[in-house]
Formats: sequence, C-alpha cells, structure tokens
Amino acid sequence: MWIDDQGLLQVVSTNKSPFGLRDTLAGVTDMPSDRIVVDSRYVGGDFGGKSLSIEEYACYFLARATGRPIRAIMSYSDDLVSANPQHEAKYYLRTAVNRVGRFIAHQVRAYQNAGAYVAGRPNPPNSARSGIACLAAYSIPNVDFEGYNVYTNLVPSGSMRAPGDFHRAHAGEAHVDHIARELAIDPLQLRLLNCIRPGDTGLSGEKVRNPRAVEVLETLASETGWGKTPKLPNRGRGLALRYRHVGAGKTELLLRLMPDGAIEAITGNADQGGGSHTVIQRAAAATLSIDPSRVRVRYGTTAEAFPDPGSGGSRTTTMVGRAAIDGALVLKDRLEDLAAEVMGWPAGQVRLEHNEFVVADESGQRAPFADVAARIAQGPSVEAVGAFDPAEHHSEEGGDFNFFAYMIEVEVDPETGQVRPIDVVTVVDVGTIINPIAHQGQLDGGFVFGYGQAMTEELIHDGGRIITSSLAEYKLPTQMDAPSFRSILLPTDIGPGPFGAKSVGENTNTPVGGAIANAISDAVGVHITACPITAERVYEALQTKAQAKV
Repeated sequence: MWIDDQGLLQVVSTNKSPFGLRDTLAGVTDMPSDRIVVDSRYVGGDFGGKSLSIEEYACYFLARATGRPIRAIMSYSDDLVSANPQHEAKYYLRTAVNRVGRFIAHQVRAYQNAGAYVAGRPNPPNSARSGIACLAAYSIPNVDFEGYNVYTNLVPSGSMRAPGDFHRAHAGEAHVDHIARELAIDPLQLRLLNCIRPGDTGLSGEKVRNPRAVEVLETLASETGWGKTPKLPNRGRGLALRYRHVGAGKTELLLRLMPDGAIEAITGNADQGGGSHTVIQRAAAATLSIDPSRVRVRYGTTAEAFPDPGSGGSRTTTMVGRAAIDGALVLKDRLEDLAAEVMGWPAGQVRLEHNEFVVADESGQRAPFADVAARIAQGPSVEAVGAFDPAEHHSEEGGDFNFFAYMIEVEVDPETGQVRPIDVVTVVDVGTIINPIAHQGQLDGGFVFGYGQAMTEELIHDGGRIITSSLAEYKLPTQMDAPSFRSILLPTDIGPGPFGAKSVGENTNTPVGGAIANAISDAVGVHITACPITAERVYEALQTKAQAKV
C-alpha cells in the first residue's frame, strides 16, 4: 500500500471484495472513495476468509506517517491464530410432532460465539437465520426462535464456506433422526413426510420456487438401496437433507470490441478460484454466438471497472453471468448494424450466428465474425455496458434454492471409537451447468471440505488464545483421508442464473457432519453432538453408554 504522487491511495490486496474494501477504507481514512484504488487481481484461494480485511487499515496510517510503501505479510501461523475464523455455536431444539409424524411446531435457541466483537460473522441477518435454518429444508407451520451473539475472549468471528450452516445442519439433521428413532419411523420417510414441497413456504415465511426435496430424497433412496440392504454389525447409514439459497448481487461490466476483432470484458469481480471469469466468457460468447476464444476477460481495479460486490454468497454465477448476457445482447445488436455498414449489406438484415455474420435474405451472404469484427474495429470504439440488478428480476414465485442430500455409511470400531466412512453418496439439485469441470470440482471439493469440518479440523483455544498455530495441529484432510465419493446430479433449467444456472459452491460441505453423526448413531447407538467427530469422542460416548447399562 502507498500514497502516489497524485495523492491517490494505492492498495494491492487479497481481499475478494475490492469495492467493499475501498468504501470501508474511505470511512476509516476520511478520504473520498474515488481517491482510493484497490487492486485485488491476485486473491489466491478463498472460501469466505478473504471477504474481510485486517491489515489494510493499519498499513494506511503507517504509509501516511512514513511516506513509504507498506507491505503486510501473514504467515500460516499468523493466519491461524489471528484471522477471522468460524467459531462454535450451540443450538437447543424442540419439535412438536403429530400422530403421523408431521412437524407441527418448532422451537430454537441459538448461541453463536462472536469473539471479541461482532466482525464479519455472525452479522445480525445471519444470526437471525441461524437457528431457524437448522430445519431449513422442512415445512413447519409454527416456529419460535431466539438467537444470540455472545461476546467472548477470542479473535472476532468471520466467514467460512456457507457461514454457520455446517453447525446448523449437524444440529438439525441429528434432531430429525432423534425424532425418527423416538417415533420408530424410517428417517428417510420422515424427511419425505416433512420436507418442503410445491406451495409450502420456508420457516421464515419465504416462498420457494421449484422446491425439489422430494426428487432429491427419492433419487437418494433408489441410488443407495435405502432400506433394502441388511444391517451389518458396527455399521450404520446416516442421512442429511439441506437446501442453500442462490444469492444475488448488483453488478456491472464493460464489453468492448478490440482492434484484433476480439471482445474484451472488463469486470471488477476478483476471481478467487471459483471461475467467475470463465462464466463471463462463456455467457458472453454464447449470447453473441461466437467461439469463447474470441472473448477475453480482464480484471479491472476499482479505478477502471464498474462496481461489483465481490465473490461470495452463492451469487457470483448469477450476478456476473446475467450481466455478461445483458451486455452481450446490446453489443450484438450494435455489431450487426455496423457489419451491415462496413460490408454494404442491407440494414436490419444482418444476423450474427455461429461465428458468422449472415444476411437474412435470399442472397444468403455471409462472412466470418473475426474478419468483419476487425473491419468494424478500424472505426469508432464499440462498447456496451452489461448490468444485473436483482431488484429488477424479482420472481413472484419465490426465491431459488438448491436442495441436496447425503447418505453416508460408516464402520465404527467399538474398541477404539475409530470411524471409517465406507460409502458416500450425494444427490444435488442443479441448474444449467456453465462449466462442467469446475462445477464437479466444487461438489467434490465441498465434500472434502465438509469431511474436514466433521472429522479432523479443530481450532483449539486456551484462555482466549488459539493454540492450533500450525497445519500440523490443525489437521486438514488429505487425499489419503478422503473416502470414495459419488455425486448424482438432478438438472433443471429453472434457475436465476445465466441460461437457468443455480449455485454450487456452498452445497456439499454443509450436511456431512450431520450425516456422519447419524450413521454413527445407527451403527453403535451413540449420539455425537460436537465436531470434529474424533475416535476419542466416540470412545467416550461408548464408555458412557456401557456404564449406563451397568
């Protein structure tokens, strides 16, 4: 970070929300936001943690005081002990059920550890959703909720892939299985009986467009042979059903014709590995009806690009993809008109189709896009602004969600408490897939991410100080730890994103802990309510159970 000769504050940051960082810096420094330039082209890997900033504010005051450029670098150890993690939460759930197993009332008290002060998470809207979302995928007519952010002597809490939803899923799905055991109802049938169906509303009264919980559960049952395989000793199968909203945000981007006849898209969205620039490229190319190689996407700093809220909230594909389509439609009309001019073709009769400009009359004249575009580029600049504002695309049918479910089978060693996953199957409700490889990568990576949360990762603190200060102590799962994983996709073209796309990034990590906990309960009859689910915790629960029988 430095203050240049023109008095502009130049910021190079790994923050994935550069315009948000610019505006908060403006508030802290009392500088006009147009005097601050944030460059976030090199974000690096992220799934929540880089939506907030820590060092930039102190760097500004140091740069102002010294007149020198300032650079802040965090080691892995620094990051683990002082960044904004997702802290623990506690949920107390009670549900009233009628004679046939329908949920008729639900009560929740939720406590979230906010750290020393409320930072990025949990913020008030997220806190208000937290406890209610324990049973988010179910239809319950009466809900009573209390939610608390608790200040503690820890670093402030922050974002982490679907913030808080992993905890909520564990609590809620274990609660559903508890009800199933008490009523002697098959846990999958209980979920089918109570899940959201067309016409139902969510627990906060929100409408849900095209809910697909039933399809997801029925597919999971058929793909896993649920209820048809004999139960083996110390083996168990667990289920979890969840949904995740498809987020939205307001953004703009610029499309322009380049001298070589290619199309350049300039966006302020910093791609943190989710593939947003590929989405822009493919959405623009498909709309223009040209090869994707003819579209080049470039990140622009806050001084060059139009405002963008940043990657996150399961909104990026919808947001940037729809903006790319909007701009491409405008640009296509202009290019068709200009092609008629430069080629001497009849006005209003030229169409851009399949990498060619074609005259839509009996002559059928045609020319390659690249050749005609290069001729057009010799004249005045040709640009179009693409925009997406979710307020202009509100559906009276309700919000869009992905529904997804897991079946996880485990084997438990009763002598040690060791848990070994044997079979993992997930069924995911998906929209139109823009980038199949990246889409599957998010599903696969999401499972391993959730497996780490469920089985290996623990942020240990003592007296307010985090003591898991290295990756040797904070144990991320490796390829050797991950069991086999199979995903079944249920596609639909009913989605808010480009060409009916939905979200994918925050789906497959959240239900893993609940499904494993339910599988352990099915295997050996003990109920694990904390993560990670270590052999020590399972063994202790088994010992407590054995002593209770004496």
